[in-house]
Amino acid sequence: MDLILRRLLRAGVRRGIAGNWYWFLFAAAAFVLRRTLGDKGGVVSTLTVSPGEQVLITVRDGRAVATAPTSSTTADVS
Repeated sequence: MDLILRRLLRAGVRRGIAGNWYWFLFAAAAFVLRRTLGDKGGVVSTLTVSPGEQVLITVRDGRAVATAPTSSTTADVS
């Protein structure tokens, strides 16, 4: 399906540049369909977890400045 939409998109753009402006509309529709149907669901990573294993997932802002991890242990001063 992607191959057909890609060929229609290229043909629409070529014919649009050649002077038939309405082919640009056709190419735009093919572009939108191609983008919509080609969505992979946004899977970043997969991981198999066995019984008894634990997984820690942390999320942070990608634009934030990375900082060094802080230690949560406190020293006991006597």
